[in-house]
Amino acid sequence: MSRTTVAPTNRSLLCVDTDVRILFIVLFLIAIGVSMVASSSSFFAGGKFSDHFALTRRHIVRSAVSLIVLVLAMRIDYRIYRKISPMLLAFGVALMVGLFFFGHTVRGSQRWMLLPVLRMSVQPSDIARITLIFFLAYWITRTGRQFTEFRSGFLPAAGAVAVVCGLIAITPDYGTASVTALIALIVMFVGGARMLHLLGFMAAGTVVLAMKMATAPHVRERIAAYMSRGENVTDVNWQVYQSLIGLGSGGLFGVGVGDSEQKLSWLPDAYTDFVFSILGEETGLIGTLFVSGLFLLFALRALKISRNCDDTFGEMLVVGIGSSIFVYAMLNMFVATGLVPVTGLPLPFLSSGGSALVVNAFAVGVLLNVARKRTRTRTGREAVPA
Repeated sequence: MSRTTVAPTNRSLLCVDTDVRILFIVLFLIAIGVSMVASSSSFFAGGKFSDHFALTRRHIVRSAVSLIVLVLAMRIDYRIYRKISPMLLAFGVALMVGLFFFGHTVRGSQRWMLLPVLRMSVQPSDIARITLIFFLAYWITRTGRQFTEFRSGFLPAAGAVAVVCGLIAITPDYGTASVTALIALIVMFVGGARMLHLLGFMAAGTVVLAMKMATAPHVRERIAAYMSRGENVTDVNWQVYQSLIGLGSGGLFGVGVGDSEQKLSWLPDAYTDFVFSILGEETGLIGTLFVSGLFLLFALRALKISRNCDDTFGEMLVVGIGSSIFVYAMLNMFVATGLVPVTGLPLPFLSSGGSALVVNAFAVGVLLNVARKRTRTRTGREAVPA
């Protein structure tokens, strides 16, 4: 009699433990992000706004809003998203299309949509990415084992991916388009897509993207600068060059929080795309390994949640959300260390930015809800009515 009561209790404790670990990881990352944005943006904000903490206060407000969104998303049953996933995707696509009419151009890219009432800008690609994950989870759940069929299963999913990634690439934002496609491929692979279909889709996408990128001078310059490494420092690879100087200057323990020299106009975008470089300079190798470890632990916990979840929709959501945050983090770090060409991807929860922070917080809230409500109601991947 005692055995039958102890097992469910232990299982409940494990579920709560999983939630707490994911939550603590995200809280740690957000706290580190506030500290790094405060340090890396102070010099720039002082020159532009005559207030060294102008961007810091803005980031703190955004972080607080993100935490509220996370808590709310964590309390909403994730299963209600299953039926509205197609509408969510349509909303994400509509926002991307709206960029061509109401978008705000920065550095030659029309990626942002201004919201004067809220005094902030939104990057619709962040919303489109998460809505695509919801749709893929819905479609894989609905088709079940038929997802292995090309015409009735794989093709509609691939079409949705092509539409979203195509719209993102047109803005132009090839880095976000490529990473969104990579995340979608991971979800479809775990969802049971045939390798032949995935390889064919990858080949077609690579050809189209290569043809498009070949016509973009700034992309060719970035690739050429990446190939030449540090042999010839130009305006194109200046960021990576200064990023490596910052990381190298940090040594093992760093120069101290707030004492970075690269943020003094040497490293552009120090508080956004290259905040990892400031982290390495100020906290050293120890700090970068700690943050990298947090992202790795996040991915491992998400993997464990997905493996223990027998609800296909929840499983695919966790796979998509976990891979999205982990892939973004790894690529941002790879850019900062010169391992891949500059892509303009933010570091989740650490880089300054409103829409990415809020969207990622919402996604984590959904993941936590899946962890709390994961069910064991079936033994195989059968199709589930929409």
